[in-house]
Amino acid sequence: MPDERGFSIVEMLLALLLFAISLTALLHYQQMLAAGFYQQWQQREAWRVAALRLQGQESEGWQTSLHKLPAVEGCLLWRATAFRSGLSPVTLDQLRCDNSVPHR
Repeated sequence: MPDERGFSIVEMLLALLLFAISLTALLHYQQMLAAGFYQQWQQREAWRVAALRLQGQESEGWQTSLHKLPAVEGCLLWRATAFRSGLSPVTLDQLRCDNSVPHR
């Protein structure tokens, strides 16, 4: 009959250490993924706020600006910028032309 003693205390401690290290790494990875998704969500929200600003609407909690710049004849370039602290500003352009002006 073979000698059945089970695992030694050293083997158990080593397995527990490896499990703790793996769990810590996975939790850190999950935290980094969540932060990345949150950042991406904030950027998408900034694009939405800039689009709303082009339509003349303000969004609470965001700083926005709207500029009308000269473009080709009979057209204006509308530029909306939206930003919030901790995020890169987002700029959205829209070319608006007055169709009543005859083009040459």
